[in-house]
Amino acid sequence: MTMNQTQLENYILNRLYGARFLQEDQAIDLHIILNEQGYDENNFWKIINRMSHDGLIRAYSMGGFYQITSFGVIHAEKNKLISDELINQNQVARTLILDSLAKVYEEEGDMSVTYYENIAEEADLDMRVRQDNLLLLNDLGYVKAVTNGCFSITYKGLDSVREWRKRRTIAEEFDSVSQMTPQPRGRALQRLLAKVMEQHGWSQEEGVRTSNEEMDIIVFREREYYLFECKWEKNPIEASVIRELLGKLNNRVDVRGAVISMSGFTEGAVKQAHDYIGQRIIMLFGPDDVGSMVKGKKTFDELLNTKYKAMVTRKEIVFN
Repeated sequence: MTMNQTQLENYILNRLYGARFLQEDQAIDLHIILNEQGYDENNFWKIINRMSHDGLIRAYSMGGFYQITSFGVIHAEKNKLISDELINQNQVARTLILDSLAKVYEEEGDMSVTYYENIAEEADLDMRVRQDNLLLLNDLGYVKAVTNGCFSITYKGLDSVREWRKRRTIAEEFDSVSQMTPQPRGRALQRLLAKVMEQHGWSQEEGVRTSNEEMDIIVFREREYYLFECKWEKNPIEASVIRELLGKLNNRVDVRGAVISMSGFTEGAVKQAHDYIGQRIIMLFGPDDVGSMVKGKKTFDELLNTKYKAMVTRKEIVFN
């Protein structure tokens, strides 16, 4: 069966990504893919021209040889077009390279430079992996080539490293929280998630009390507000927690709710949230959702969008 356009684009990016990081010759003759797939030749080259225009691939030499661009690499990784193992290898390499150059900058200042073979040498990176990812970071403006194989970090690179260090600190704190006994663990999770929300561009108030209510976290941005209940208990959360949150929402105007549970939810709790869809929005966040936020794999906004879309379009409550 002939691939559709999206499938063909993804297949080409997958092949060219592999060529860039796994083969000596980093380009592929796209006539090979054209013949393999039996695609209409005119439409095939229209797609290639469009991908080139979009900056995903570029011509390498005459005769139909192409290679993936650095922008195309990031696009392929973001859309999971490559194996998780290879994506992780390259993303870890880029992180180590930037962190290594940032440390040199912090010690030596603006004029600091490092020869490429000495960058992240303590990490024992394969030289091919190091070089390929260093050139990618140079293309994207995170580092800059100076002279004679020397590189330095840019301000864009420094900002990226500092954000990564914040996420790493949060992940380490999360690991510490997970070792706590149940009583202090829930409150520690609450404080940690409040920090995560702030890192993701939201304002928050943690541990808010009124005369007769207590809210774990209020998360807001401009006029969009969420009331969060955070639970880290031994057993899955029951429907009573959902009903209690509904009571708090009904006392307020234009506010949405969310329950975070590290022990999951009972069928009754999920059904209760589903039954309220026509009345109030209450989203559920499971342990994998929390892990994704804490480890920087997904932003709070990305999770919100997925959950909100499922509720609006399919009337489903989704969580992981």
